[in-house]
Amino acid sequence: MAKAWNVKVDGQTYSVKMKGSNVEINGEKLVLSKKYKKKTGLVHEEYEFPVGSKTALLVRKNLSAPQLVIDGVDCATGEQYVPFKMPWWSYIFIALHFINCLNGAIGLLIFVVGIGATTSISTNNRMNVAVRVLLDAVVLVLAYAVVFGLAFALAGVAY
Repeated sequence: MAKAWNVKVDGQTYSVKMKGSNVEINGEKLVLSKKYKKKTGLVHEEYEFPVGSKTALLVRKNLSAPQLVIDGVDCATGEQYVPFKMPWWSYIFIALHFINCLNGAIGLLIFVVGIGATTSISTNNRMNVAVRVLLDAVVLVLAYAVVFGLAFALAGVAY
């Protein structure tokens, strides 16, 4: 899935397209390698590369659309960019999701989905903190309900 932005730097318009691990700037291919990597976290990566005379920041998060930031402004929305920061309490939910890894392949799948949902909710600064914590708790309960529900259903079929 390709993501594209049209950005204006010093009066000139640049077409920036992201395709997989590559970025094209006005048709010129740029491979996002370690050379451009700025930061890597548990669920996100940041790359810095030149666009005209400016340095662009490309932020890739799990289960979210990539963001292109130039001069602290998100190129898609025009809003001020808020750096990615996981709140401390989200790691508690991630640790509780980790227990699902012990429940086989289905548990592992639910673990991956649960962590993606938890990080997306936890880092959404547009929501109140209490709402984010509550939604993370709901995702956790639903994840366990799905795993245990499937386990009981499969046990009923087997016996």
